[in-house]
Amino acid sequence: MTNQGPWPGRFVWHDLMTTDGAKSQQFYSSLFDWQIDERPMQGFVYRMITCGPGPIGGIVEEKAIPMSHWMPYVGVDDVDATAAKIQAAGGSVCVPPTDIPMTGRFAVCGDPCGAYFSIFKGLPASQGFDPDLPVPGRICWNETYSTDDDKAQAFYTAVFGWQPDAKDMGPAGIYRVQMIGGKQAGGLMKHPMPGAPSCWVVYFFVEDLAAMTQKAKGLGATAMMESIPIPEIGAFSMLTGPDGAMFALFQPNMSADKTC
Repeated sequence: MTNQGPWPGRFVWHDLMTTDGAKSQQFYSSLFDWQIDERPMQGFVYRMITCGPGPIGGIVEEKAIPMSHWMPYVGVDDVDATAAKIQAAGGSVCVPPTDIPMTGRFAVCGDPCGAYFSIFKGLPASQGFDPDLPVPGRICWNETYSTDDDKAQAFYTAVFGWQPDAKDMGPAGIYRVQMIGGKQAGGLMKHPMPGAPSCWVVYFFVEDLAAMTQKAKGLGATAMMESIPIPEIGAFSMLTGPDGAMFALFQPNMSADKTC
């Protein structure tokens, strides 16, 4: 039996904000074992994604956005109070706290360095997905590439209580695993591409990284990095889909303590 939540301070949902909903749906449903249910919402169609035992996110078409991107949602106990805390800590609230009928309440926010994410408080039956349940095709890790990692760390600690577990990556700098309640919530590091804006990056759990990387490329994705080892953890490939959204594939070492 899986944990039904809630999971405050953890990533519990992900929406793909895309300029081409049909293209995104075709790519990801071909790459992963996803079922996508098109649901009419307030003036648009929400493509609900189910992978494994339940829903994990959705695909939202917005023609006017500059580029397609994944939007991670952090579970919180109180959306309004957290939105106020975000602003007090130097962040921004782009979409104010808003009810989602029969689901919960959310807000779209940004950290002081310009990385965007959402906060979410679900109804008892809509808490999101268990962030510790390893299911191929689900997002298993989130990390932020920041233009100012010290400022970003101070912000996320103030807002969510994340505590950094710093790992020295040598020339790549310090990687800060975000800890909360004995669990790994995500990662934070200096942006590896100087001049690029801060952003959140999602990692999908796969069982055969090489095969899935080739499958993604065959479906129209572009690989920026392929099968890069993470010592004692696993390996990953970084890609952009045919819709332009960046994402990563991750395969853990069989001996790794954390699945992803």
